[in-house]
Amino acid sequence: MTTLGNPAPLGLLAFGITTAMLMSVDAGWVEKEFEILIYGYGVFLGGLCQMLVAIFELFKGSSFSFAVFGCYGAFWLGWAIVFAERARSTSSFGDFEYAKGQTAFYAIWGVLTSCFFVITLRKNMCLIIVFALLAVTFFLLAAATGTGNAYVKIAAGYFGFATAFGAFYTGIAELINEEWGRHVLPGLRPLYNPERFVITTENIRTRISYHTGSNTMLLEFRGMQIRNMASVQAIKKGVDAAIIEFEPPENKVHAIVDYKDVLIADAVATEYWSMVADIQRKYYLSVRRFHATSFGTNFGNEDVAAGMKKVDTLDLKVQTCHS
Repeated sequence: MTTLGNPAPLGLLAFGITTAMLMSVDAGWVEKEFEILIYGYGVFLGGLCQMLVAIFELFKGSSFSFAVFGCYGAFWLGWAIVFAERARSTSSFGDFEYAKGQTAFYAIWGVLTSCFFVITLRKNMCLIIVFALLAVTFFLLAAATGTGNAYVKIAAGYFGFATAFGAFYTGIAELINEEWGRHVLPGLRPLYNPERFVITTENIRTRISYHTGSNTMLLEFRGMQIRNMASVQAIKKGVDAAIIEFEPPENKVHAIVDYKDVLIADAVATEYWSMVADIQRKYYLSVRRFHATSFGTNFGNEDVAAGMKKVDTLDLKVQTCHS
């Protein structure tokens, strides 16, 4: 079992703090010279911290988190480099006018953020609000740069500060909810609820595929609700049927099992994991599992994790990943 913690709160807090600093300038609340202080935090907190979080999210197996923190970490590093170049007394960088290019720059980031926003519609309300506000902020910055309207830039500063507050709240909420082991602060409950899947031997068989070249079998159990012994037996029979149909060498395969959003009732948990252990002994050369929830919340599959601890005592190559 992996002992990797949840890196997302660090990325959210880093993004929120640095964004709040910069947006305070755009909103006109602080002096323009305050950007000198922001530069240092932009490099380390906004840039390097988010890049580090992106790497750890990749290790967890979360492509969305990796893309988000990687992109905005790079944004802050780029902003800091440009600021440093402008500040050099020998540089002529600040002498150039490139309003059209800068407008396009902000618009491109607005489009990217809008794409991220679409993905958050399957996440939670906190992320939906943060990415919606951030997309509006980028488009307002584009409009302010293109038109030269100071009021539009101030409006962008207000939206940007609201974005920063949302990111900061989401990061703190993840830490508090994880520490308390339940949803103490609102906004992080997943909005996407998988359709109820009727567990029968035939339906389980449709969720199992096989790649001959790598001798790998994929079991897509995502969203299943295992509530009774009939479901446990159906899963066993479905796996048996798949092995008979695929005819792998010596009836042994490398398995990948998707356990995301799976519910296993307490009444059948012991029997289910005993069945899983029997299947592993009988059919698996190695097994890789996906079980944790995605970016925005980091708990909810305690029953799956606890059951895996028991099964992982088998003499198999076992890898547990986050999805």
